[in-house]
Amino acid sequence: MFICAEDFAHGSTYMFRDYSYFARFPHMSMTVIYFSLIIRVFSNPLVAIRFINVIFSMLNIILLFFISKEIFKDKTKSIWVLLLSSIYPPMITYNNVYCSENLAIPLLLLSVLMFFKAINGYIKNKLLFFLISGLYLSAMQLFRPLGYIMIVAYTMYIFLYFKEKIKLKIIKSLLIILMFIIPYVIVSYTLIGLNITENPLWSPMEPISTSVLKGTNIYSGGGWNEEDFNLIDKYSEDYSNLDKAAKEVITQRLITTPKIELLCFFVFKYAKQWCIGDFGGVYWSQLGLNEAYNKEHYLDIMGKNEGRDLIKLSNDMQIYTQLFYITILILTYIGLYKNKKNVNYKIDFFYIMFCGLAIQCLLTEAQDRYSYPFSWIFIILAITAFNNNTVNSNGGKNE
Repeated sequence: MFICAEDFAHGSTYMFRDYSYFARFPHMSMTVIYFSLIIRVFSNPLVAIRFINVIFSMLNIILLFFISKEIFKDKTKSIWVLLLSSIYPPMITYNNVYCSENLAIPLLLLSVLMFFKAINGYIKNKLLFFLISGLYLSAMQLFRPLGYIMIVAYTMYIFLYFKEKIKLKIIKSLLIILMFIIPYVIVSYTLIGLNITENPLWSPMEPISTSVLKGTNIYSGGGWNEEDFNLIDKYSEDYSNLDKAAKEVITQRLITTPKIELLCFFVFKYAKQWCIGDFGGVYWSQLGLNEAYNKEHYLDIMGKNEGRDLIKLSNDMQIYTQLFYITILILTYIGLYKNKKNVNYKIDFFYIMFCGLAIQCLLTEAQDRYSYPFSWIFIILAITAFNNNTVNSNGGKNE
């Protein structure tokens, strides 16, 4: 992605055209353009991107503090969210990774913050906050295609938890949806008009069914595998027939596989997706560097002859990372039980979010980093373990 960004900075657009990688997966296009901007501005873009990642990570921590204030109305709990998020392993390890998730998360958090401000705000400000929430969600969609999950989560929450007439619920939902769609469409067709991309950002050349194809391969645990890759390669540049072939294989797998075996597969895949405490951050920042493509080119950009790890996580450190994550998960389950007794309906929104992404991850290709953008949810849910008193009206259903 970085190499293509360097070429784009020098005027080439081949990476977005025909059957190239970013024409097949156009949701990554804006990240390439962002990297190219960094290349043009900074003399050492690799270091600059990491530095900006750190700034975004710090912003995430601050945003989580303000989100928790909107949810709990408790400064002490908000401070605990701040402290936990500052030592949360994925938020540290991913600072060293060149990926679109680092750009998407602060925009996602801003959208969620504006949504809760709309819930808690005065009547005259509610609609404005819903609009801003949709706008930030649209910006996030430019980097990670998770906006559809959030649109469903926002809409479900509005219709299930708001004590309003159906007309007002529809208006609020439409405000978010329209502010999500309109800027996204404008940016997409602007890129086409500037002769940068050939297709809309939401219309990949490679059909989505190929991701589901890999995601339903039992023998690979739902991850990348040579069997499905060979099928995709067989129909190279013939995506219409590829889509048909992929759907046939998917249907055959779901129908012919014994139900118990299929259930065990999805349970295993779910557990595997959410069991890693750093969400793959250590691999992508450390092991991924050692296996990087064009490594010599990266070293040349850095002005070095060889690369070395300034900080190398030991196996013991990874054990501590996993223990920290397990503790967070245990507190999350305790909070789930306590939230039934001392109901804070705002917490239910995060359960809806989590279920949405969990379902998507069950159906599509498995990668640790795909769940990273929602990893911060567990920090907020862990704090619910300390709910001892019945919440006030601010934590109840919305008026």
